[in-house]
Amino acid sequence: MKLGIAYNLFDGEELLVDSIKSIRNSVDYIIVIYQQVSNFGSVSEINLSDYLTGLKNDGLIDDMVLYNPRVGSGGHFNEITKRNLGLYECSRKGCTHFLLMDSDEFYTEEQFNISKEVILSGDFDSSACQMVTYYKNGSYRLEPKEEYYVPFIYKITPGVEFVHNNPFPVLIDPTRRMGPGKCKIFTRYELEMHHMSFVRKDLNIKLQNSSAKGSFEHSINKIVDYYNNWKYPSPVMWADSRLISVVPTENLFNINFGQ
Repeated sequence: MKLGIAYNLFDGEELLVDSIKSIRNSVDYIIVIYQQVSNFGSVSEINLSDYLTGLKNDGLIDDMVLYNPRVGSGGHFNEITKRNLGLYECSRKGCTHFLLMDSDEFYTEEQFNISKEVILSGDFDSSACQMVTYYKNGSYRLEPKEEYYVPFIYKITPGVEFVHNNPFPVLIDPTRRMGPGKCKIFTRYELEMHHMSFVRKDLNIKLQNSSAKGSFEHSINKIVDYYNNWKYPSPVMWADSRLISVVPTENLFNINFGQ
């Protein structure tokens, strides 16, 4: 297996280095597909090209490609296009397998390595796992854990690419779906993705530029204000304005932006 990782980046760059460090020793190639302009026309507050060049010089990433979105075509169109660009670049570099990641996604090295070997030895075409979702920093997680899945490693197969809402054995992001083929669904005890979904220095930027913002756009100010003033053990307010319980947990990746 030659495993390539394609990161998708517009915001959340404050998490990127720690995310990369969680998997760098386990992968062969890392590329960041980045945007200076969001899918909705917002301009990044930092020069991501300079930032990523520094990461490349430090050996944390191998390549970077600027993606210029088609503003007005919707978040899903641009997400699919970026994901296929990452797939193409990994294939071009000789990778046999591929994993999509965002800057707020983390894995423990032990689970990652064991799961990678399971995929290789079982000759699986695709895989998926469940996630642990965090709020404010790496010390608080949602309770109960979400039932949602995230795709893990795909085998790179000529002619197979990401297609919106492609059928998949479990519920995953509609923009992360390729034909599943022989699919390994990991249990929580085997593999979990640690999702720093609501861990940001500026949550407003994430929500304003989310591909899913159409479902919560009118509540963004309320959600951000609640986030900025939240204290444990109060419940947390999610993107759909639901109040959800959280519990303290071990801060596995030392993410400490908030309380």
